[in-house]
Amino acid sequence: MVENEVLELDVRRKIYTFIRKSPGLHLREISRLLNIPLSTLDYHLYYLKQRGLILDRQDGRYTRYYIGEEGTVGTKDKDIMGILRQSVTRSIVMYLLLHPKATHHGIAEHIQLAPSTTTFHLNKLIKLEILTREQTGRETRYVIKNAEHLSDLLIMYQKTFLDESVDHFIQTWIGLNPQHVRKQKTP
Repeated sequence: MVENEVLELDVRRKIYTFIRKSPGLHLREISRLLNIPLSTLDYHLYYLKQRGLILDRQDGRYTRYYIGEEGTVGTKDKDIMGILRQSVTRSIVMYLLLHPKATHHGIAEHIQLAPSTTTFHLNKLIKLEILTREQTGRETRYVIKNAEHLSDLLIMYQKTFLDESVDHFIQTWIGLNPQHVRKQKTP
């Protein structure tokens, strides 16, 4: 069956288009944002997945959905998008993008969580090679490995986060890095 036949139904086309524009969302988010009952959505996601138009990826307790075509969202970017879809880790990433070499204490204070919870999330980001840990004396500092790429993903999918903090981050990031934005606009 060709792609056009698979996407003949309006609801299926709506789901496919939405996942293309908002990769990395999980079932309940898609259901809520598209106002489609979970059982109906689950059926159509399964149908699209069986035909290779979308794929899913386990991210802890969530299954996140992506377009199945090659070249849309790479494997590493799927991991990053999964992390950016989580509010705490997204907050940490945005803070570190704006405050390189922040301390553990500074990050915990910013996200207003216990130091042990902050450590858990930082270790998750380190494991995915999104950030590194630097020891300076008795202090541990954290640095984003590829800041431009992460900011690109946040900018590219800004509208899909539905989070004002992402909007504020992007305004600040663009103000601090106008040369990066100019580079982005030219193909």
